[in-house]
Amino acid sequence: MKKTSSKVLKIVCVFALICTLLWVVFYAVQTYFVLTTGSGDGVINWGSPHIGRKLTVFVINRVTILTLAGLMGAFVFNILKYLRGGMIFNRANVVLLWIMAVVLPIHSFISDNMGFACSDADHFDWRLTDTPFVYAIVAVIVAMLYKVACDTAEEQKLTI
Repeated sequence: MKKTSSKVLKIVCVFALICTLLWVVFYAVQTYFVLTTGSGDGVINWGSPHIGRKLTVFVINRVTILTLAGLMGAFVFNILKYLRGGMIFNRANVVLLWIMAVVLPIHSFISDNMGFACSDADHFDWRLTDTPFVYAIVAVIVAMLYKVACDTAEEQKLTI
């Protein structure tokens, strides 16, 4: 790999790690305010008869955010780690991409329904939009393409 391309990839990876960290910090601060602020839209109504369901939706949302951030961080760290050996595509990242392909649509579905968790409403109907399906399809395509690139890189390395 050319030295310039390697340097640009390292810069992009560091930028991605910084953005991922900012993403987690933003949701941590938001979580604090949603859980501790008074009543009204945008916060959890602790007196709601459906507080268990609301908290479940909220906690699953936050867990999937942390999971995706961790997977993204691990993905970028693997790129940086394997880049030293001159390899961008690696098997560890293929596994991470497949896990992201499972977690991403779950997160999307829960995010589409976060309005219930953070509202005064007691009535709730699950919303199912096209977003989880689109995210799942795109994530699977990216994982498959990355796997093909990984296989090709390994095959090319063996032929040299």
